[in-house]
Amino acid sequence: MAVKVLLSALMAFVIYFFTISMHGANIITWIYGAFLLYLFISMIFTGNINKYRRIFQLVFAVLFTISFIGNLYDERGSMAITQNALFESEIPFCHLVIPVSIIPYALTKTIIFPARITGHYAAIVSMLVIWLTATLTIGRGWCSWACFYGGLEDGFSGIAKKQKIKLLPRSKEIRYFHFAFFSFLILMSVAFLSSIFCVWFCPFKLITEFTPIVDIPSLIATFVFMSVFLIFIVILPILTKKRTQCSMLCPFGAMQSLLDPVSIYRVAIDTSKCTSCMQCASVCPFNAIDIETITQKKGRPEITCAKCGACMDVCPQKAITMEYSFSKLLTKKCGTNVLNPDNKIQKFFMDLLDPKHVFMFSAFTFGVIISSSLSTDGIRRLISGMLSALQLGGN
Repeated sequence: MAVKVLLSALMAFVIYFFTISMHGANIITWIYGAFLLYLFISMIFTGNINKYRRIFQLVFAVLFTISFIGNLYDERGSMAITQNALFESEIPFCHLVIPVSIIPYALTKTIIFPARITGHYAAIVSMLVIWLTATLTIGRGWCSWACFYGGLEDGFSGIAKKQKIKLLPRSKEIRYFHFAFFSFLILMSVAFLSSIFCVWFCPFKLITEFTPIVDIPSLIATFVFMSVFLIFIVILPILTKKRTQCSMLCPFGAMQSLLDPVSIYRVAIDTSKCTSCMQCASVCPFNAIDIETITQKKGRPEITCAKCGACMDVCPQKAITMEYSFSKLLTKKCGTNVLNPDNKIQKFFMDLLDPKHVFMFSAFTFGVIISSSLSTDGIRRLISGMLSALQLGGN
């Protein structure tokens, strides 16, 4: 209890600093800050990680959409990408295209995405710093805790009470397809020195910015990304209760899966406790636990695990936990009897440093930092729009 209270107090400070103090300390920032603190306290005291994480991501996704579209209209007067924006490199640098931008740059020294290097809220340098920090800490946990797009899939996947289409028997094939598609995007981006995913496949153009329809190729591209949005963001998540775009198409997710071993957290499965009930495999939104993961007693999810907490919440045996990636090395070097669990002070620090607690705190902190500016701006625009509508209705 003491540890949970302490972590809640520390999170209150984090929220106050990054959400309230840095963004004006007005009623909107206080409301959003209170909402964030409620989610964290509920998460840490109930132990139900996935439920409150999903609420956070869905709210963040909606408010991000409102804020982003509002900013586009403020700057350009529309969501369309103008020639001037391309010429001046004013396109916000999206984290999804980091993998298909880095490799062409490494090979040709050419920046293929028309974004500013610095001096913009989504400049290349700032986004790369955020990405590197996330990679070393929460790894692919970014997709579950900080990605403003993933909340849309989380929202639609929660609409149906039961799965209409079961993907569990095809989890391995889905992972293979994801990495094959990732390889295709990399090769095409290098060959054409263009962000192929952004130009042709990105489903989020429907809620962010898009190229105007001026010829047949741009018409086809528009049809493709609208179709991908409807199929992979709306329809399939509803039918499968999975994050299908994240699991099959997203190049950033594939890259983070490959880089996740360098992060300091990982999910572990205690095979001695596991009864092979497959509940974890059924609820995993990223297809990171399949039948072979359990039957072959691998002891951890597959490489595409995004640390969302769904498997930990649902496991009846509490066989799935979070651990530090260096825990086995630490045990080997220091042994298992370094601390005395009967000592209250040592027990307090053992509980405080429990990887599940530390991960939740660090992952949610990342979400707070990433979301605060966009979400509070989204709330402000939403309230402003509602008030304007009421005034028009009154007239």
